[in-house]
Formats: sequence, structure tokens, C-alpha cells
Amino acid sequence: MISLRARRARAALLRLRRRLGFERNPLRRGVDRRQRAVGIGAVAVFAAVAAPACACAASIAYAAGIRAERAEAAGHHRVTARVAGIEKQDDGEQRYTYARLAWNAPDGREHSAVIAAGRTARLGAALRIWVDARGEMSRRPQDRTDTVAGAVFAGAGAAGGAALPPLAVYLLVRRRCDRDREEMWDAAWARLDRPHIG
Repeated sequence: MISLRARRARAALLRLRRRLGFERNPLRRGVDRRQRAVGIGAVAVFAAVAAPACACAASIAYAAGIRAERAEAAGHHRVTARVAGIEKQDDGEQRYTYARLAWNAPDGREHSAVIAAGRTARLGAALRIWVDARGEMSRRPQDRTDTVAGAVFAGAGAAGGAALPPLAVYLLVRRRCDRDREEMWDAAWARLDRPHIG
């Protein structure tokens, strides 16, 4: 005995098959078969183009990310900064807290910067920050996670770009087929409305 889940899966497959036009239906018109053929062709073109485009874009983005990782790792260092001063500002609606950080660059020079801070900021507190080759505070250098994420986004973008031309062609053909179907319906209704003599 076939289980309920198996029957539902079979019914879903049959619906999909019918929707895609793979069943032998004597009521299916030439315009329907034409639209189905263009749709299948669009899917085939997308399948043939998307995989190489995705792989190529992801590979290029990954290689660029590896180069950026190496360049930024060579020019960035992590140092310990100390909170040298705290300033609070009140604009009437909100209170803002700023902390002045002071640190020594790898070459020994002293640097400082003002950053937004939370209410728990305390004088003398230590904070690990990234600095560039000049000793100025900078963002975290690119790491492998950033590289992989960039490659994934590039591949997804390439796949999306590869989908646009076949999708546009299919939508144009479908629009034309819808117009043809409407004309066929109008002609059929006109024939039904004609009075039959004899």
C-alpha cells in the first residue's frame, strides 16, 4: 500500500509535469507547445552558461581575495591602545561618549585617535586595535572568511547575470504567446456568437 507521503509526492510530480507540458494532452495547442519549447531551451541555456560563468567569476574573485589578504597582512599590525581620555557630549536629546585612544606604532611613534565609545568606557582601559603600515588606526585586514564570502557573492552574481538573457527571451515569447492565445479565444467566441442558419 502506497503511503500518504508517497501519494502526495507523486501528485506533486504529476502537477509539475503537467505544468511544464510534458504530458500528452490533446487540448494543448501549438502556441502552448511553442512556449514550452522556448522555456525548456531557456533552462538548458542557463544550465550550460551559468556553471562556467559562476566558476570563472568565483575563481577570479578568490584569487583577488588571496592577493588582498597577503597585501593587507603585510601592512597591518595589531597593537594595544589605552583610553587616554573620555569626553561626553549632550545635544539635548541624546548623550554621546567619545574615547581618545593612544598607542605606539610598531616603529615606536606615538599615535592617537578619537572613537565613539560606550558608557562603560574607562580611563586606562586596554583595547586591541589594527593599525596600518604608518601606524594609523585602520579596519581589520581581509581574512580567508572575507575572501570566501567575496568569491561566493561573485559566483552568485555571475549565475544571476547568466539567467537574465534566457529569462528575458522566455518572458518576451510568453507575452507573445499570451497575445496569440487571447486572439484565439476571441476568434473562438466570435464563432460561437455567430447565428447558425439551417
